[in-house]
Amino acid sequence: MTTKKKENKEEKKEEKKEEKNYFKPKELKCKATGEEGFDLEFLALLNEIRHECGFSFPLSSAYRSPQHPIEARKERLGAHTYGKAVDILANGENALEIIRVAQKHGIKRIGVQQKGGGRFIHLDVCTEEEGFPPAIWSY
Repeated sequence: MTTKKKENKEEKKEEKKEEKNYFKPKELKCKATGEEGFDLEFLALLNEIRHECGFSFPLSSAYRSPQHPIEARKERLGAHTYGKAVDILANGENALEIIRVAQKHGIKRIGVQQKGGGRFIHLDVCTEEEGFPPAIWSY
């Protein structure tokens, strides 16, 4: 194989890797109702973040229907109901790397739960126009 063909083959392999979807449809659906509603542009960004991190990260929450018990208790629906938010099960160094890479990719809304059990990182891409200003918070 010539060097040129080898380079093209490697480039195509790299492109396919970047286009890979690391998340199962079941992970993205509302856990309470089974409804779909995850934003595809956010999914593409999440896949880029996952690829760059180089390690898997399970989602504990993605899209939530307004009927989801957590959302139903709120005065105002949260970012998950827009299909533009995830809670990623992660702690320690992996949590820090997810935050670093997410910020590099323009994520401006980050929640951190790193005490006790159920540690996670919340990422969302909701905008000020949607009523969600840039923020970082802890649970």
